[in-house]
Amino acid sequence: MSSSTITTRHASSGPRYVVRFRLGGRAYPLTHGGSFRTMKEARARRDLIAGELAAGRNPADVLRAAVEQPRFRTFGDFAAAYSTSRVDFADATTKNLGSHLKAILPTFKDRDPTTITAADVQTWIAGLTLKPSSVRRYVATLRAVLDFADVDPNPARDQRVKLPREEQTVVDPPTAAEVDTIIATVPQRWRLPLRVLEQTGCRVGELHSLAWMDVDESGARLRIRQGKTAAARRWVQMPEWLMAEIAATVPREDRTDTRSVFPGFTPDVAKNVMARACKAAGIAHRHPHDLRHRYASVKIAEGVPVTQLAAQLGHSRKSLTLDVYSHVLIDE
Repeated sequence: MSSSTITTRHASSGPRYVVRFRLGGRAYPLTHGGSFRTMKEARARRDLIAGELAAGRNPADVLRAAVEQPRFRTFGDFAAAYSTSRVDFADATTKNLGSHLKAILPTFKDRDPTTITAADVQTWIAGLTLKPSSVRRYVATLRAVLDFADVDPNPARDQRVKLPREEQTVVDPPTAAEVDTIIATVPQRWRLPLRVLEQTGCRVGELHSLAWMDVDESGARLRIRQGKTAAARRWVQMPEWLMAEIAATVPREDRTDTRSVFPGFTPDVAKNVMARACKAAGIAHRHPHDLRHRYASVKIAEGVPVTQLAAQLGHSRKSLTLDVYSHVLIDE
């Protein structure tokens, strides 16, 4: 017959009350059911076991469930699921997401997302050694993962979470002389794509992904097929003389739809060759994006309608174009 008992064991810290049980008669082994400091706790456990035995169940099952910690999905689990779910991200965005998570996971990876507080988020932000603009992007990723985990309220969106102050940078486009000096100083193969940046306002990544299927030679325009918004996917006009230079780089019979127009011209290459050119020429450091600033500033000064300029630049809002460039002064 099954049974449950309480025995007393004397230890240096005082008596311990041990509960044991058998599933049947003496042929069944004694099974440990728990050890307690008080007789009241021991009796409660004995009664629980006795009830399970009376119902024909093995008390070990209910005891195991009582001591095992329930499994919960960690922040790391949700972060991995979020990364996998974002099939809409471009390659560059996915790469940035991975960089952000490398800074987030050491702090939150093993946490239950529902236990993360605004104070935890603020402490993590304080430990980041990044530019204020970068901190904002990393916090945006943290918010997105917590939203994905259905944490409500989201501690990363709490009004008590403060982000570092981001100083507004005054756009200072290069002069025509600086652009000419840079382009004359870089290696020959990079001069044409840099000139295209200056004359069209394109982003470096847009030229990097440009194929011959995107070149409309007769219309003197380039098709930008990739972008986060509909406005970013557009046709970009350029001077006819510049289109003629692009067309002269590859004979028509050698052009294939997927062949790159500017092979090897990556954002890193553009940044590095411009930095070296500026250093060699003894002029202030310039970034490839400065050529986009120059284009927009020149067009604003020429009186080009802001709607037309925003379409050329791929801005989703014309107010963005005005906010950034309307106050910029240029040399000509």
